[in-house]
Amino acid sequence: MGISQFGQVVGYYGDLTSGSVRGFIRNPNGSMSSFGAPGSNITVPTGVNAWGQITGYYGQQVGQLYFEIGFVRNPLGQMTTFSVPGQVLTFPQDISLTGEVVGSYEDQGQSIHGFIRHGNGSIGTFDAGPLVFGGGTIALGINAWGRSTGSYRDFNFQQHGYVLHADGTIESFDVPGAIGTAPASINTMGQISGTYTDANQFRHGFIRNPDGTFTTFDGPGAVDTSGIAINDRGQVAGSFSDAASDLHGFVRQPDGTLKVIDVKNARSTIPAGISVFGQVAGVYIDQAGAQHGFVTGAISAYSH
Repeated sequence: MGISQFGQVVGYYGDLTSGSVRGFIRNPNGSMSSFGAPGSNITVPTGVNAWGQITGYYGQQVGQLYFEIGFVRNPLGQMTTFSVPGQVLTFPQDISLTGEVVGSYEDQGQSIHGFIRHGNGSIGTFDAGPLVFGGGTIALGINAWGRSTGSYRDFNFQQHGYVLHADGTIESFDVPGAIGTAPASINTMGQISGTYTDANQFRHGFIRNPDGTFTTFDGPGAVDTSGIAINDRGQVAGSFSDAASDLHGFVRQPDGTLKVIDVKNARSTIPAGISVFGQVAGVYIDQAGAQHGFVTGAISAYSH
């Protein structure tokens, strides 16, 4: 699900012995450990920062109600849990260098809203666009300066991107000519990577610079391209599908060159994050349809 600036990978797996979903941490030296939230059989880490703080959510049944509860886990293994006040479904997605957590929650009317949990534990909520049944604000990424990004749907259910600045102002944006814009990640400089949909329903990758200009791109021979994560060097990790509908990973360099990543003998290779050194972590699907994790070595921004 994510990789820190220094190569620590987090995600989740199905434990056949206990019949549960557990979180895991893979350290840069290859050692691994797993963990689960007390009293829950579903624990889903979603992000990790350079200090080794991990965020995510876990499921808990209380009477007739099912809760999704957020957590922050420190490097010593201590877990702090939280929920947006008055809500039963809280989904953290990313954690910044300063420990701020961004994510979304769903209210009882099935509208989705964004939230930021600050380092002191206080939680602020926001809506980047109108309240839409079954839609709303999806918050996905946050940087060290407290800027976050994601998307929202309007009353026509069209998707737009946004930047939530540290002062609370919200700036909406669309890739020129797009009928849907879906940011996924933001780096320290404020560059945003994501995916947009054109009028022919094809998807392409994009980078939005802090001055509001855009760069768009596609994988080689791609039918569909998704920009998933951007690091502080401006490298973008993502995936693309070819005419045979096979999924390939890639790293796009700041100069526009693109390196394809295919795990050997994999049916699909799907990056989830990229470290500051260019290490890519993600999931691959083997020929039998089973899912596995992978992490690459450093992919230099200065050589190809």
